[in-house]
Amino acid sequence: MAHRWKRTSTSPRGDFRIFRVREDFYTHPDKDGERSFFVIEAHDWVNIVAVTAEDQVIFIRQHRPGIGEVRLEIPGGIIEPGEDPEVAAMRELREETGYSGDAPELLCSTEPNPATHNNRCFSYLVRNATLSHATDMDHDEVIQVEPHPFAGVVDLIQSGELSHALLQLPLMHYLRMREIGTEPKP
Repeated sequence: MAHRWKRTSTSPRGDFRIFRVREDFYTHPDKDGERSFFVIEAHDWVNIVAVTAEDQVIFIRQHRPGIGEVRLEIPGGIIEPGEDPEVAAMRELREETGYSGDAPELLCSTEPNPATHNNRCFSYLVRNATLSHATDMDHDEVIQVEPHPFAGVVDLIQSGELSHALLQLPLMHYLRMREIGTEPKP
């Protein structure tokens, strides 16, 4: 029965630089009248699990305005309009960390919050990451690059040091690959 919702109209409600908001109106045969839902239209995102030949995972530390604090994260960012996710992954890795590596391999593709957002998040694995460029951060980014031993990744998650769910998930996929032997150790 859930599949019987029908969108009847949509109205833009605001443009806020990094996202837009629209109001969608729906009907359902089991509900009286029209219902409205707000949708955040955001660019798709990309995250990168970059691993060096020495088995270091490349992390970054940056300020997150939503919570007003600095957080440990894996590199990532917005996919530009018309840009392939794989290209965006390598661009974001290079811009934020100065690292590059092997061709990116998709770890997972998720819907960050389908209740309110219309975008996707693509997470990639980049093997043999090496420091190869100067960083080229966006005008409002201040990022500290922090390689961490792979052996400590679980501790970073369990301790709460790495608390962002959309960044934990690709790391968990990579941990699982290593655990079951589908990912060779560097």
